Amino acid sequence: MQSTGTTKSCLRHCRYGILRTAWERCLRGVLRNTLTVARTGRARRSPAEVGALLTGPVRPRPIDETVVDLIDDTIRTHPDAVAIIHPAGTLTYRDVDRLAGAVTADLLAVGAGRGDFVALLLDDRVGLLVAMLGTMRSGAAFVPFDRAWPALRQVRMLDGLSPVAAVGSHPPDGAPAVPVIGVRTDPATVRVTSPAADRPRPEDPIYAFFTSGSTGLPKCAVNLHHGLVNRFLSMTERFAADGGVVLQNSAHTFDSSIWQLLWPLTRGGTVVIPDRTGILDFDATLAQIHRHGVTMTDFVPSIFDLLVERLQNRPQDRHLLASMRQVFIGGEAAKPHAVQAFRRMFAQVRVTNTYGPTEASIGSVFHAVSEDDRQVIPLGLPLPNTSVLILDEHGDPTPRGEIGEIHLAGVCLGAGYHGDAERTRQVFVPNPYDEVPGDLLYRTGDFGWVREDGLLMFSGRRDAQVQITGVRVDLGEIEYALTTLPGVQQVKVVVDEAGATAMLVCFYSAERGVTEEALREHARAALPAALVPGRFVRLATLPLLSNGKVDQERLRRRLAGAAPRAADTEAAYPPESVEARIAQIWTRVLGFSAYDDDFYCLGGTSLGAARLAVEFERTFGIRLDVRDLIRAATIPAQAELVRRGRPLPPPDVAPHELASDLRLGELGRVRVRRPDDPGAILLVGATGFIGTHVLAALSAQGDRPVVCLVRATDHEAARHRVTAALTAAGYGPAELIGWSALAGDLDQPHLGLMAADWRRLCRQVGTIVDAGGRVDTLRDYADLRTTNVHGLRTLIHLAGAHVRKRIISLSTTTVRDVHGTPLAESFLAPWSTLPADGYSQSKWVGEQLLRAAAEQGVPTAVVRLGEVAAHSRTGHANPRSSVTMILRLCLRLGVRPPTRLHVDWTPVDVVARMVAALTEPRHPVPPGTVLNVVAPASVPVTDLLSRLRADAGALPEIPYDRFLDRAADLVGDDETARCLAVLRPRSAAATDALAGVCHDALVGTDTIRAARMARDLGLGWGTSRDREIDTMIDRLTRTSLSVNRPHLSTATVQ
Repeated sequence: MQSTGTTKSCLRHCRYGILRTAWERCLRGVLRNTLTVARTGRARRSPAEVGALLTGPVRPRPIDETVVDLIDDTIRTHPDAVAIIHPAGTLTYRDVDRLAGAVTADLLAVGAGRGDFVALLLDDRVGLLVAMLGTMRSGAAFVPFDRAWPALRQVRMLDGLSPVAAVGSHPPDGAPAVPVIGVRTDPATVRVTSPAADRPRPEDPIYAFFTSGSTGLPKCAVNLHHGLVNRFLSMTERFAADGGVVLQNSAHTFDSSIWQLLWPLTRGGTVVIPDRTGILDFDATLAQIHRHGVTMTDFVPSIFDLLVERLQNRPQDRHLLASMRQVFIGGEAAKPHAVQAFRRMFAQVRVTNTYGPTEASIGSVFHAVSEDDRQVIPLGLPLPNTSVLILDEHGDPTPRGEIGEIHLAGVCLGAGYHGDAERTRQVFVPNPYDEVPGDLLYRTGDFGWVREDGLLMFSGRRDAQVQITGVRVDLGEIEYALTTLPGVQQVKVVVDEAGATAMLVCFYSAERGVTEEALREHARAALPAALVPGRFVRLATLPLLSNGKVDQERLRRRLAGAAPRAADTEAAYPPESVEARIAQIWTRVLGFSAYDDDFYCLGGTSLGAARLAVEFERTFGIRLDVRDLIRAATIPAQAELVRRGRPLPPPDVAPHELASDLRLGELGRVRVRRPDDPGAILLVGATGFIGTHVLAALSAQGDRPVVCLVRATDHEAARHRVTAALTAAGYGPAELIGWSALAGDLDQPHLGLMAADWRRLCRQVGTIVDAGGRVDTLRDYADLRTTNVHGLRTLIHLAGAHVRKRIISLSTTTVRDVHGTPLAESFLAPWSTLPADGYSQSKWVGEQLLRAAAEQGVPTAVVRLGEVAAHSRTGHANPRSSVTMILRLCLRLGVRPPTRLHVDWTPVDVVARMVAALTEPRHPVPPGTVLNVVAPASVPVTDLLSRLRADAGALPEIPYDRFLDRAADLVGDDETARCLAVLRPRSAAATDALAGVCHDALVGTDTIRAARMARDLGLGWGTSRDREIDTMIDRLTRTSLSVNRPHLSTATVQ
């Protein structure tokens, strides 16, 4: 039998060993070899002997050095070099040292040290980098969180992590109580400090990332200093000439962000923090690569492929990558045609394919792509001090050329999963091979093989984990989350790879009351956006194998059968017609097409929509954005869009549908609530911009309980959503009490509540505040009627049930007619003269329903709003308002358009105080009350634009055509696309540029009652306008008002 090791090797492994002693390893190797002989009749062969072992070069590394030491050495030698370029300026290495020192001091003050974990609850990349370094210096390990994750998911993660502190923001309600450390990013606000800490050691944890888990709970993969030191020094040896300026291009919860943020700081390089709206904002990405001379960055292949398509389609943009020298791709299988196309366009740029799991120091295997890699791109060869083994199901090495499971070994291995010894043992297995350094092997779950030229190749996953747009996803976690919706019986999630990008498809069976939309909304509330299936397919029952497991092969065949056949769709149109060519585009993007099905119902995503826009421009020479695809989401509609060269007009509302929507029905006769028992307040829309401030105002009154109806999976998740909204708006502990949250849905009968909860509302509520609904001027009436009309009807019936209730509903001043008839409080324009947008129309119908309720004795109040401005004291503005987005667009472009328009300026806290006052029993609300809440004087839009500042001072004004051209170049950016959807086309030269964005609500509007109410409340409305505007502009300029847009809809569902 083969020797399993000597005493010398055992002692050597003792020095590096984790979790197992070297003698245990030797004995285990002997036993395993004996079992191999018993099973196969021969001794286990050496992995090197059969060609199943790939070993990176052996490179000496400093025994006692950590990542902290590498960065601190650079700080000492390059104190005045630029370390970080970010949207607000630059930071030198001296600045970073000072800022990180403050974080370290604060962490040490709360007891952080070696062996502890610190949760990073912040999304700002500058603060994130500072927090990472500050945490490492304290001896603790950092764990990044995404604040956009569902609150319950964060609570579970924090509960399992047990961090010693959190850096950034407060954890969600229900999470373990921990000290919260702030991060400052202005060096002038921090005094120089050199806190004494127990410095980390090479074998200590440095960071951990949560990865998708098959039991439904994410796994916390812990990595060690010596593994990351080896990775960084290997990169310096290989890429030092290319890595002077690195664009931080990955999500901060994706482990490739670690090297992008920290590796440059170990060698005197510069990190560029991008200023953009998302990874698909290629215009901003390319512009910043060009502006800052970026030499290196990283893409997941699905994003890289789309970038290549864009650059092929727009050769005029290729000069923007002149500074680039190295691009890394990784996270999923790379497509050779895209990589080779990129190499042909940019001969000076080297492309490196990277491979490695989160459990093993980011990436362990690299391959420099060459001209030979035209058919398939290898994973490559292991980094120094790292080994790769290909083993069969028994742990025996597979001969070269045969497929087995990829195992990793060496200093790259992490410490396993925090708090989960069982799952750690399942994948970190004993190493029986003496020629392979280290005590453990990591089972990656990936299948692979070694090619004849000695390169590692990839051939699929062993388990249910897959890669979707670069994110490792465990299908079991998705299935677990979906089965928590009551009424769901069976769930199986599979991957459809027929289209240009892989898509998750959920097959499910459920009780009759569970709709596809309900399951989709449940998924959105419970899972990160990347884990939400793109398609849902309902079956009576899922097919099973004889062993009782779901027959996934039959599901995949059914999926292929369920998808419309592209050939059938294309054959339905005349050859070479616009429709047939669009069907071909759909086939390339989605993998299939359908005659009249909606793009998004068929599983279209934001990535797919961006691809669709690129293909349309390439095929038809017409530039479209995501917003155009909302109204033209079918093949026939898109064909009409191409022929017209402009968006389609909204469809007419059928007279019988309108008549049905206007019918309220009898509310019945119920008793009136006693004056001394006003009852609770039901607030709908508490997580929306206005609703959040209304809740704060109601909490300030403090005399009645407030119940917030929130779309969520359960009441706890509902409370987390409200708390998050209040915190984001700048409210503190005083506003976080005095209210409760109720999970419900305005779109559903009885608000989606159980019968007992509905009856409880009927009895206990005395006032209803409707600040919810969908605010979306780009949607048609049919798209908004369920929420804005049917949902309001449900609230009116609640107001008339058991005991008569007061109902206050927010509306809009755009219910006026398009001919300029004055908007008196008693006036409602005829339907035929309303604006064409579905939002105004749905609010008009809502007001008609409230009039009908008032005629039956229900105390109703309609609060019509114009442009609701930022909070008068904090400057907190609605990030989704058209005015805010136009201001942000001007800041991004560095220019502004000419305009003569005026806009309403009613601070949101004024609106909130008025609404809160209407809920007070002492304030009478006669049935049919209407308030036009519009400021006493409007603001010239030029006054707002002229206060915007860039580095060079005030933004220059340029002609509208040039402004529109600059804005249109930002294709793929949802926010810019929404702006473009409401901006006037170039042909409307005589029309003011911003006529579609701003309107002066004061013109022809009767505001006497609202002005009197403001005066009675002592609001001082409009007396400090300059200060209010300056506060808002200052906050807008300093802060990136990030909007969570996980879905393509432009709607704000509150």
